[in-house]
Amino acid sequence: MDHVERTGVVKTYMLPAGFGALVGASLLFGLQQLGVKTVAGSAGAAEVTADDLDKEQLSQLHNATLKASDSCFELKKLCATVLVPTATLVAVFASQKLNAAVFWAGLLVIGAFWLADSVGYYYQRRLRMAMTPIWQRRAARCAGGYSYAPNPLPVGPLKAAFNSSMLFYLILAVVVVIGYALFELGVIA
Repeated sequence: MDHVERTGVVKTYMLPAGFGALVGASLLFGLQQLGVKTVAGSAGAAEVTADDLDKEQLSQLHNATLKASDSCFELKKLCATVLVPTATLVAVFASQKLNAAVFWAGLLVIGAFWLADSVGYYYQRRLRMAMTPIWQRRAARCAGGYSYAPNPLPVGPLKAAFNSSMLFYLILAVVVVIGYALFELGVIA
């Protein structure tokens, strides 16, 4: 974001001194944390450029996207961690014998985590899509004809549930189904 060539103050936003203590202070604090210089204007108001506001929005959306991505990864780790104790507990409550309930419980755990992870993936992609118009606004203000703007493909609930990042759950489900088939055929008891 910093490599975009600036043409000066394109648009100035005035934040009056009584703008609302929490909103005005948090916006100015966030901009100052990003290294944006806020200038005192008339009557103590701060001037913030459109580039500064777009940079702040992109930063916040990027951070939210990273959080969503991290939660998807953590869900995969948690699924693998929960799957083994779930099968063990079901086997203990089923007279310590292997039966179909162990496999069905495993599939339910995988399905629940798959659903939760696909919701996280969906919102991660939606956040990326929300960043595109901001990139385009910043690029339009660039004097050198800067044209980079990521173009993420739209995602729906079905595509969120069935994409390459969900391959982990598919592999786990296939392993459980193969185990169940072997149990039903009497190969494992």
